[in-house]
Amino acid sequence: MEGGGLLAVAILVVSDTASQDPSTDKSTSLLSDVFDQDGGGQWSVEERKIVPDDVASIQGFTGKDNTPEAVTPLIHKHATGLV
Repeated sequence: MEGGGLLAVAILVVSDTASQDPSTDKSTSLLSDVFDQDGGGQWSVEERKIVPDDVASIQGFTGKDNTPEAVTPLIHKHATGLV
C-alpha cells in the first residue's frame, strides 16, 4: 500500500449458533479470504470474533468506552437502529 502500512480490519460475526459452536460459522474464513486475496494487499485482518445475537455482546461498550462519542461526528449518514 502506497504511503503507509496495511489497513486493519476486524471481522465480527453475530450469531447465536456460531457463538455456541464456532465450527458452524462459514463467514469468518470467507471474509478473511476476501480481504487476503481480493483486497489488493491493503488489508490486515487483526481480529475475528463471534458473539451471540444480543445487544450487550454486539456493542460491547463499557463505562470507559468513548467509541460512540468519537465516531458520531464522522458519520455522514445515520442509519437509525444501526448507529
